[in-house]
Amino acid sequence: MADNERRRSARHPLARAAKVRCLQTGRYLAARTQNISSSGALLEVDHPSLLVSGQQVSVAVAWTSRDAVLKRDQMYPATVVRSLGLGGRQHVAVVFAGAIPLALSA
Repeated sequence: MADNERRRSARHPLARAAKVRCLQTGRYLAARTQNISSSGALLEVDHPSLLVSGQQVSVAVAWTSRDAVLKRDQMYPATVVRSLGLGGRQHVAVVFAGAIPLALSA
């Protein structure tokens, strides 16, 4: 990583189905990863209203095509650090509360 890089770990391009749970409302939102690292991710969320910076969420990633149903115990606590609405969807950057294990080869 470059000296001016603010991320704690390298991001990997990865397009996988994901689920975001807003802890404030309890709602689940369909999402897809754009890139991911053990410390954070960029997600495209299929919902028009923006998650806001500082908001607490949980994120689950379908590491394989067999992960059709993502369970609550597969979710990782995270905080929204940036969001941008784009035509009924939003790009949301999150930082995980702790390092998560990556299954990049799945």
